[in-house]
Amino acid sequence: MTKVYQLGVAWEWEYDFDFVNLIGEKCEKLGVSVYFITPANIREVYKGVEKGDVRFLVYFDRASDTNDDFLKLNSLLESLGTRIINRYDNMLYALDKARMHIELSDAGVNLPFTIILPPFDESPEFKINEEVFEELKIPFVIKPSTETGGGIGVKIGHSVCDIIEARKEFPYDSYLVQEMIYPVYLDGKKAWFRSFYILGEVLTCWWDNEVKVYEVVKDEEIRSWGLGEIENIMRKIYQVCKLDFFSSEIAFTVKNGDKAFVVVDYVNEVPDMRLKSKAIDGVPDEIVGEIAMKIAEFVANLKSG
Repeated sequence: MTKVYQLGVAWEWEYDFDFVNLIGEKCEKLGVSVYFITPANIREVYKGVEKGDVRFLVYFDRASDTNDDFLKLNSLLESLGTRIINRYDNMLYALDKARMHIELSDAGVNLPFTIILPPFDESPEFKINEEVFEELKIPFVIKPSTETGGGIGVKIGHSVCDIIEARKEFPYDSYLVQEMIYPVYLDGKKAWFRSFYILGEVLTCWWDNEVKVYEVVKDEEIRSWGLGEIENIMRKIYQVCKLDFFSSEIAFTVKNGDKAFVVVDYVNEVPDMRLKSKAIDGVPDEIVGEIAMKIAEFVANLKSG
């Protein structure tokens, strides 16, 4: 007899424990059955699904980006009609910052001034017009298109030589060279935000990009500072990346003499969900709880529907 679970959660990073545990707690309250899939049981689960002994209504993928066994299960479940939260194809699409820059710019999202350079392996002698530095200004940010994550590969540049050297770190990758964004301060707080999109809902935090500390944005702050525009921006980003769950960094800055929201880090397709109560740079517990509840409610509604 086939065993049907409403939700399968695939995870392998040890620091995801609290997040997936919260998802389990929220699902239990709503009568949603959950099965956790880890490296210890992934092959057993795959065989069960392949034979038709196990089925999932919804599958939340937190592991395919690092483990091919999970990717195989992801593909199998999708072929069987399981609703995937964060389809792998969409994750790959969103991973490419150069592509996202073009797509988001076309969608009307405000982005830093950027030049996109081809991989060093393809064009080692690529020439950069010196006039571009008038708009780029010094210092500037240099980042690989696909190899970033947690700041990996990101450099601060002051010259063409810095760009040339940076491109050699990941020579097979395209590179973005971007203007440095300087946020304004709102009532003493740096106006730099990390916002989470989760299945149609947007949750926003203050996030200091230097000390990496979160603080929940209060409703009165949204009204006082006009921060509601962040939600509109996140919905535009969703229309491009099509991910059910992602985060973005958005700064409120002065650009061309006018204050404006600028998306600095376009799409983080696997957000770090460590709890603030467990890690100083973790996400506020109430935000993680809301995200977990949104997932549980989504599955419960799909189940009843």
